[in-house]
Amino acid sequence: MGWRHPEISLEEMVKLTKGFVDILILASGYQSSARLAHWDALNIKKAFQWGLFFETVFSRLSISDIYQDSVKELDAALSEMTSSASFPQGLAHLSSATLTKARGYVIQHLIHTVALRVAHLTHFLTAIIEMDLDELSETEHDSLNAYLNRLTLHNSSLISVPDKKNSVISSLDIGNDLTKYVVQEILKRKCAVSCISTVETGLDILSNTIRHGSESDNNLLNEQLNHGKAPT
Repeated sequence: MGWRHPEISLEEMVKLTKGFVDILILASGYQSSARLAHWDALNIKKAFQWGLFFETVFSRLSISDIYQDSVKELDAALSEMTSSASFPQGLAHLSSATLTKARGYVIQHLIHTVALRVAHLTHFLTAIIEMDLDELSETEHDSLNAYLNRLTLHNSSLISVPDKKNSVISSLDIGNDLTKYVVQEILKRKCAVSCISTVETGLDILSNTIRHGSESDNNLLNEQLNHGKAPT
């Protein structure tokens, strides 16, 4: 039966998806000109609005049987798009299923692929806090106090890093608590950097040990040659 969404055509959806891909590329830290991409709080919130749009559309498509043919046709179109040689290989897994977690991909790119400079992290956290406060203001009279209470309640879970065995899609499930999710992702980034630092330290020690051992062997060989004694 093909695509049958009442408000948007398949061509428009594919075009919007391409626009979202461009946003993710920028979120990786670079413009198409290879110059650095700088994100402020306003543009970060706009990127999340794009993500929320895709989550809303694709979630509705996935929960209704009448849209199953639409999902299949869209996935076929996305597969054709991602199979292009010019398409970013890091996003080759893009599909209707992954786009139901679109905000998660925005966070992943803005945290894990961009150098976390002070300015970038400040803009990013400002945007996240403002979005959480906006969400709480819809149901809470004192949104700031509600936000602080939420942080207190989630204190123990905020300091724990999610299980790395989780699948990519499930780990991108944000829910309605952006701050909690973002802090967990920052901790994961910190953990990864710490592991890299540990490996680099270990390699330095190993390299120095090998170099020292090699120098000792050379000194022994030279000493034996000077005494006219063949090495054993």
